[in-house]
Order: sequence, then structure tokens, then C-alpha cells
Amino acid sequence: MMGRYLYFVIMLMFLSFYSCNEDEIKIFDGQSQLYFDKFYMNALRPGTEGADSTVMSFFFYPDGTQTIEAEVVVNYSGLPLTDDIAFSLKVIEEGTTANKDEYDLDDQYIFHARPLQKGQLDIQDTIKIRLNLSERLKKLEKGVRLFVELIPGEGIGLGQYERRRAVIISSYVAEKPTWWDSEVELTLLGVYSSTKYKLFVEHADPEMTMDREMFEERPDLAIGLVLKFKEWLIANPGQKDENGNDITVVI
Repeated sequence: MMGRYLYFVIMLMFLSFYSCNEDEIKIFDGQSQLYFDKFYMNALRPGTEGADSTVMSFFFYPDGTQTIEAEVVVNYSGLPLTDDIAFSLKVIEEGTTANKDEYDLDDQYIFHARPLQKGQLDIQDTIKIRLNLSERLKKLEKGVRLFVELIPGEGIGLGQYERRRAVIISSYVAEKPTWWDSEVELTLLGVYSSTKYKLFVEHADPEMTMDREMFEERPDLAIGLVLKFKEWLIANPGQKDENGNDITVVI
């Protein structure tokens, strides 16, 4: 009798467990969700993804540029898409330091329908958020922050909590690259300035290939880029940095 009783208990537990998991799978498979590709905050589970922002700078655009576009990737998961999805964005005032004239949001954005390939868990689309240059922005070394949240249309849910919002950083100047250290100052490019860096990118390294790995593995390429910049400086004398100092290189 005891053996038969234990058998029925085990069977009930198994059926209950299977039923719960089956329901969970059905719910997950049938729930259409939108969420950003990047995590706006560290994932709640230890050892998973960390927070990331979309960083944009007018520094890398031609002088006189008044508006640039930040490309933000949005993900969809759920039932196969047969129609485009309309959604909007809401500005989260807490945490947003950008003034209203420093960005433009569309009234509506579209996630374009496309087939979900076999084995694919989600599909992606890219939206563009316009960022506007202001006199104030020119004076802010670290730029401004725009904090937005997804507002899905009817019948569409929101995905993982840490991916329901996005952070976009807009700035006028670029941060000093990590590879421009004391060694680079002494042997290649000299003292850093944002104006020098911009001119170097524009006239010697438009693809921004210079990095620490290049110094270590192909120093000849690094030297070549600096020599190219030096040739441009010679052909265009009198270049000044933001502090009024002559722009020169070491080699």
C-alpha cells in the first residue's frame, strides 16, 4: 500500500510540474514583446549584461552640423510578425538632462515586419532619434543625457525590465581616447587637445583605426598615420587648438 501511495504522489507531482511548464511555454510563445537591444541598467541577475548607452558627439561631424541622428536598435520577440508595429517613446524626466530643444522625438516609430528565421529568438529594427546642437551643449564637457522608455501599441508587451528604457548621450566634444597616453604624447602626437584630435581624425585617420592594439602590433601603421597628419599640418600652417596653442606633433 505504501509503495502504491508513493507512486501516485510522484505521478501527481510530475503531472503538476509538466502542466505548469507547458502553460509557461505557451504564455511565452504567445506574448509579443518589444525591448531595446542595449541594457539601460545592469541586469538583475549576477554575471549577466551590464548597462550601456548610445553615445553621440557632434565632434565627429563637419563644422556647422546642427542635427545628428542616434541609431537605436529595438528588438521584437513572440509570434511571427505579419504587420508592422507602431510604437512611441516617452521621455523619462528623472535622469534626463537634455533640454527639449536639444532633441526631437517622432510621434510614432515603426518596427518593420520581417520573417523570424528558424532558431531565431528575436528580430531587430533600428530607429533614429534626432539630437540638436545648442550653445549650451558646446560648453558642457560631458554633454547631456536623454532617457526614453518604450510605449508599445495595443496587443504588444514590453520585454525584459532592464531593456525597456534607453540612454542616449549627446555631446559637442569627444572624450580623450584611452590610447592617447603619456607614451603617445612623448613619441607621436604630443599633448592632447580636442581640436588636435578632431583634425587628426579628419585628415589622417577618418576610419578611426588608431588604438592600443595598433601601437603594440603594428607601430609602423601608427607612425604612418602621424606622419600623414604632420604632412597636412605642414601644408596648412597656423593651426591652433581650443586654447590658442600651435598644433604640432612630435615626430
